[in-house]
Amino acid sequence: MLLPIKWAKEYINIDNDIMEICDKVTLTGSHVESIEKLGTELENIVIGKILEIYRHENSKKLWITKVDLGNEVVQIVTAAQNLKQFDYVPVAKVNSTLADGTKIMEAKLGGEISQGMFCSYKELGYADSVIPKEYKDGVLRIFDENIVLGTDIREILDLNDIVVEFEITPNRPDCLSIVGMAREISASFDKELNKINLKNLKEIENKSSLNINISAENCKRYSASIIKNIKIEESNRKIQNYLLNAGIRPINNIVDLTNFLMLEFGQPLHAFDLDKLEGDITVRNAFEGEKVVTLDEVERTLSSEDMLICDSVKPIAIAGVMGLKNSEIDENTKNILVESAYFTKKSIKSTSKRLGLKSEASIRYEKGLTSEHTINVLSRFLYLLEKNVKCEIDSVFDVDNANFVPTKIEFNTNLVKRLLGVEIENSKIVRYLNLLEIETEVKDDVIICTIPYFRTDLSIQEDIVEEIGRIYGFSNLNPTPILAPNTIGKKSSKRVFEDKIKNILLNLGLYEITTYSFIGGNIIGKTKMNALNTVKILNPLGEEFSIMRKSLIPNIIDVLAKNLNYKNDDLLVYELGNTFHSVEGEKIPIEKKKLAIGAYGKYEFYYLKDIIFNLLNILNIENVEFVKNNNIEYFHSGVCADVLANGEKIGEIGQISYEVCKNFSIKKNIFVCEIDIEKIRDKSSLVKIYEPLIKYPAVKRDLALVVDKNIDSGEIEKIFKEHSNNLLKNVELFDVYIGNQVSEGKKSMAYKLTFQSKDKTLVDEDINSIIDDMLSDLNKKLGASLRS
Repeated sequence: MLLPIKWAKEYINIDNDIMEICDKVTLTGSHVESIEKLGTELENIVIGKILEIYRHENSKKLWITKVDLGNEVVQIVTAAQNLKQFDYVPVAKVNSTLADGTKIMEAKLGGEISQGMFCSYKELGYADSVIPKEYKDGVLRIFDENIVLGTDIREILDLNDIVVEFEITPNRPDCLSIVGMAREISASFDKELNKINLKNLKEIENKSSLNINISAENCKRYSASIIKNIKIEESNRKIQNYLLNAGIRPINNIVDLTNFLMLEFGQPLHAFDLDKLEGDITVRNAFEGEKVVTLDEVERTLSSEDMLICDSVKPIAIAGVMGLKNSEIDENTKNILVESAYFTKKSIKSTSKRLGLKSEASIRYEKGLTSEHTINVLSRFLYLLEKNVKCEIDSVFDVDNANFVPTKIEFNTNLVKRLLGVEIENSKIVRYLNLLEIETEVKDDVIICTIPYFRTDLSIQEDIVEEIGRIYGFSNLNPTPILAPNTIGKKSSKRVFEDKIKNILLNLGLYEITTYSFIGGNIIGKTKMNALNTVKILNPLGEEFSIMRKSLIPNIIDVLAKNLNYKNDDLLVYELGNTFHSVEGEKIPIEKKKLAIGAYGKYEFYYLKDIIFNLLNILNIENVEFVKNNNIEYFHSGVCADVLANGEKIGEIGQISYEVCKNFSIKKNIFVCEIDIEKIRDKSSLVKIYEPLIKYPAVKRDLALVVDKNIDSGEIEKIFKEHSNNLLKNVELFDVYIGNQVSEGKKSMAYKLTFQSKDKTLVDEDINSIIDDMLSDLNKKLGASLRS
């Protein structure tokens, strides 16, 4: 928010130094971003009047002029093509300095002496964005016959002003205005705001039979006025100066005045050429796919959620965002309709975002305005219009569906002491609130506050105490100790468990990654995951961030694909993050913490399986199994399994299918595992129980079994453990053979079994009986036999 100090002083009587003003206002909650002193580089540039102008006899581009500077007449040769006799123009005299530091000296142009230079907006230091279109390539002309010749141009153009940029918090839309910031400054210095003149609307007799109809739910109030017999021309110099210094480009006297009021009060206005309108005014929602052309000459396609201002035949504006080309004010306009409306912030924000169209009006509507602003700002507009432009106010209209009721807040003054830690007299509290235009009624220790319509951020008694604290000065509060018992900060058991997992994976050689919790429907489709019961975001940043993920696998695959594109040959990464799951009948989804691991290159399926096994083993999770599951759509049917602990599924592991890899343009085999952290937390124990080393020797036996090809090693190992009498300490599959030496449809699987007892040295008889039981059960359940 840019605040020209000279403009602000229209509403407050204050002569304090600018640094004192900024420091004081910062202490009351309005953060100063920057302070710019205008015109500091300009030197010896004055206003002059062109007495004569004629073409240079030897040049088609140059003009020779005689210019009256008040105390002298000088000759200036110029290439500017927009000048006329008797124009008032800025003149850089000999030995002057322009905004960019350029020095102007006497020179010869086309053989003629030039004793200075005419100045454009750019040469006076104005940014391209605020320079009026008609002055983009020409000299600035000033239309004010009361100007004293020879006056410093900084005085004429208010370039001796100071502009302060404030950071406005989202909860204070009232401060997105000159009056709003003037109110903050006046309250900070214990001064009252000057009276602001408005037009008495009761004096106006409506002559028009125009009807205004509101059918859109998001338009709560529509105020308007018809003004006739106006002349479109440049605004007076004062209004133009204020707009330029506030960062707004002047256009013409009507549009400038609507922009002036928008900056003054924060309420957007829009002016239509009345003679281009047909019939009555209607505020309605657009038809789906309806097309319009805005003032920037861009055709835009609307949705049924966007609002339009229409006459009886056609749309004339996108409500709260931008007017349309077909009702634009131009140099031929004689009669106008001025709109001052209240649209809900959600609808304007949605339209602006969908169309990619930001305007000064939409920015203010998005912050949240109030219905009471519309008629008050319209009254101010009509007052200034009559003061600055010859016109006839024909009619005023006000359709109010807002049913505004002022907010009232009661609070006990003891709350001030409890929250701020200081005692403030009731009279001072009332004074502070009145400075902010909060009306008060005192009943003993209770103050009843009537909140002004423009303070939409005040709703509870703590808000009122904050306002008192701001004006009293938070820097004046004495620090007091916190009245609360001392507590020791520590990590929760969940956090400790997650940190343990991260440390284990770090030691196993994995890199941690973090990805967004938001994903798009496109990435879900590419992974062939089920999109049912996903949590969709109502106001996403974009389609690619429109869904809350219910699995980490899409993110992991995306990361692996990007690293393959970066030519990283081998990768082993993990993510420990939240997933989100909708619950039927519940508004709020549940969050589940999950672990996902991704790998490619030298890391293959069994490497990943070994990582999971080691992780679960260190977490003391028992009876871990990997059971084949060919029905997981995004995994390769031959290389995927469910991960079980004590018979309950806790995750899944596998090779990503070729089809999914193709969707991500992946040409390598990639492997992914996902574990439900919530499930393994309950099964794990971080407590380590000491067990002495077994002093008796271990006995090792090799077994080569012939089984069907579709038999998994996990099924065999499970039977080994069932018959081990707790003597089997380790099972190692060291060879798998398929070939001529075994029958077709069969395979040979060779295991090394390690037995060990805590109580005695095992002998052959102990081992043989266990192995016989194992072989018997293997043959019975799996049809396995010893390989001969």
